[in-house]
Amino acid sequence: MPAHSATDRTSPRASAQPPLGPDAFAALVAHIPGTVFRSEATAPWHVRFMSGTHEVSTGRSVHEYLADGELYLTLIHPDDHPGFTQTFSQALAERRPYVAEYRVLHCDGSWHWARQHARGVYAEDATILFVDGVIFDIRAERREQERVRKLANALPVAVYQSRLDENDRPRMLYISDAIEQLTGYSAQAVMADLLILFSRIHPKDLPGFVAADAQAFHARAEFAQEVRFFRADGQQRWMSVKSSPYTTEDGEIAYQGFMEDITERKLAEERVRASESFLQQIFDTSNVAIFLVNPQGIITRANRKMAQMFGCTIEQLTGAPYVSLVDPVERQAGHRKMLALLASDIDSVNLERLYLRHDGKTFWGNLTGKRFNGSDGTEYGLIGVIMDVSERRRAEEEVRNLAFYDPLTNLPNRRLLLDHLQTCIDASTRNGLYGALIFIDLDNFKTLNDSLGHDVGDQLLRAVAGRLQSVVRKGDTVARLGGDEFVVVLGSLDASALIAARMANGVGLKIIEQMNSPYELQHNAVRSTPSLGIALFRGNESNIDELLKHADLAMYQAKTGGRNTLRFFDPEMQERINARALIESELYDAMEKRQFLVYLQPQVNIYGDCIGAEALVRWNHPVKGIISPTQFIAISEETGQIRAIGHWVLYEAMRLQRRWQANIATRDIVVAINISARQFHLASFVNEIEQLLESTGADPSRLQFELTESVLLNDADVAIAKMLAMQALGIGFALDDFGTGYSSLAYLKRLPLRQMKIDQSFVRDILSDPNDLAICRSIIVLAASLGLHVIAERVETREQWELLRAEGCEEAQGFLFAGPMPEDEFVRWLDVGA
Repeated sequence: MPAHSATDRTSPRASAQPPLGPDAFAALVAHIPGTVFRSEATAPWHVRFMSGTHEVSTGRSVHEYLADGELYLTLIHPDDHPGFTQTFSQALAERRPYVAEYRVLHCDGSWHWARQHARGVYAEDATILFVDGVIFDIRAERREQERVRKLANALPVAVYQSRLDENDRPRMLYISDAIEQLTGYSAQAVMADLLILFSRIHPKDLPGFVAADAQAFHARAEFAQEVRFFRADGQQRWMSVKSSPYTTEDGEIAYQGFMEDITERKLAEERVRASESFLQQIFDTSNVAIFLVNPQGIITRANRKMAQMFGCTIEQLTGAPYVSLVDPVERQAGHRKMLALLASDIDSVNLERLYLRHDGKTFWGNLTGKRFNGSDGTEYGLIGVIMDVSERRRAEEEVRNLAFYDPLTNLPNRRLLLDHLQTCIDASTRNGLYGALIFIDLDNFKTLNDSLGHDVGDQLLRAVAGRLQSVVRKGDTVARLGGDEFVVVLGSLDASALIAARMANGVGLKIIEQMNSPYELQHNAVRSTPSLGIALFRGNESNIDELLKHADLAMYQAKTGGRNTLRFFDPEMQERINARALIESELYDAMEKRQFLVYLQPQVNIYGDCIGAEALVRWNHPVKGIISPTQFIAISEETGQIRAIGHWVLYEAMRLQRRWQANIATRDIVVAINISARQFHLASFVNEIEQLLESTGADPSRLQFELTESVLLNDADVAIAKMLAMQALGIGFALDDFGTGYSSLAYLKRLPLRQMKIDQSFVRDILSDPNDLAICRSIIVLAASLGLHVIAERVETREQWELLRAEGCEEAQGFLFAGPMPEDEFVRWLDVGA
């Protein structure tokens, strides 16, 4: 509906181009998606030329029109004929081109919409010679226009398009029928005279409307105005007019927009304004803090009571983030929660939190918040009410402490302990993980209490409570049962009972270590040791009373065992933990006292020749004798001692290979060495190998490192780079225990391997289990396709070896040939004849 001014309007100008030749012109005409024609300039519009074979809008043959030059004119719809004739005649009289749209009878009997673009051709004396033009079939375009028109008419607003005509007068290009319901004037009337709408704008609003329209047109900007408007029946309504500029096909600027009746909204706004003064009085005189935050969490309004509550002015509150009022400990979490609330569909909130006054003091407040929407549905944020509940919280806290906490140590008492323990048991039922209950009793506490007094005893109990809390994890529970008895509850340790026991044992040892340090109590250096009893639990296998009894019994076993120690309720588990702890401590002595040995197990080919020897570590224990690596390698991996042990094995195996170079029976034998993950992933591992080769003089071409899949899967690219670096030194590689992990063929083919080892788990039942046979066969075929040797582990019978050889396995090791043995026995075994 905007008028728009005509300043700086531009018209496109054609640039001069060279004339087309006859062939080029004919090709151009043939590609126009319409019918090119030439007709006489005077009635009855006689056709002299038409392009193509059939005219596009009627589907009739061009020959029909050339034979009867007046035929086309007779096919135009009777209702459209006068308008077409007027457009045609007026355009020729004014010596300008014309565009006419009309319906024409198609040869199939239906009416098609057509558009004709034409202009007169004149002689030098200005006499018109004929008319040239193009006819287009616009049926599809008209159909789309009709669909859009129906859609626009169904909207509760009047949709329009407008522009300025050649005389800078506003002209409506289109307006939907909804304009009549809004204004009382039909779309046809408005299309004929747009100024009819301008005349109905309230006189006080009209100047601003026209000025805003002109400004928007010159700036090529969007236009939006709200004005009072008098309908045709005299009724005054509020109207909103909005439009946006766009460029038409001919380069002109036009506007498209809509007109909407906003009377109800305006009346609602007026009612809000009328009641705002009354609401402001309630807001300011309320006895609770009231405030409003916007969707970004910024306070936009606050009352006097809120300013008093926080010890500041209303101006200091307005514009501040709401979370700046929250205690710093909760501030970040509170900000996330508020933004989540504002972004959610939750309508209200009620919670208590700690607030911070401007003087730095804190208080507990109850916040009640609710979404705050304007009368038009606009969401303004959250309106909140805060009440100071500090006194009530203090009273509740005192009651809670009396009911659930030990007044001396401020630790949970028996009642709260039982509640926490039940929670851990319930969690264990869900996740299947073991937990542990540690019962702690102070050794000789009664003697200390009697000799130094109850005050010192109380100080000791408080100190013990602090040390216990410093040892356990954040989610674990430390409680005081009474007297000198404490309990620690460890939740969610592990699904393995043994591993869970080791973890609980570790916490127990830390408790003992912490509590063994002297306490400074009233200038006295007091020592107090503990006795600990540990009971594992998982799910509802044991109830709470049984758990406490088990841990208590274990604690008395610790006292019987000499105090200042711990015991598990399960004797077998205690024995296993003790055995493991013993091995762990003795491993350190083993390295220092050189108790490790290198054993060798032969590797043979299909002819029975020994072609390799796997170097295997053994622990020559001074009491237990030779210990298998299965009993100590895993422990050394966990403690990190595997690095030192692995380095020693590498050094001894390379020295052995250097000695073998002088013996014709051993110089060609490849020494295979197992490399652990901790060794291999050391950044200095390649340098370590280079130094060992240099110091021992070993032949790298007679060394082969055996790596498991788990070593390589951690970071395949880094692993391959290390392997290539060591391959450049001459060292070969075997993939150990193949098939037991999750090998990826994508990286397997990239590994610089010599050999692939079939794991003993597949060889053991190869004669009886078809699946094991199929796996062995697949590994052999895969190795062959990758150009690798394949060796089977743990071959123990002639039948196993015969079957493996038949499937293409070239090498084997196992007790069928020989078990692991010291170097001197290995050499004798070679002499006897492998």
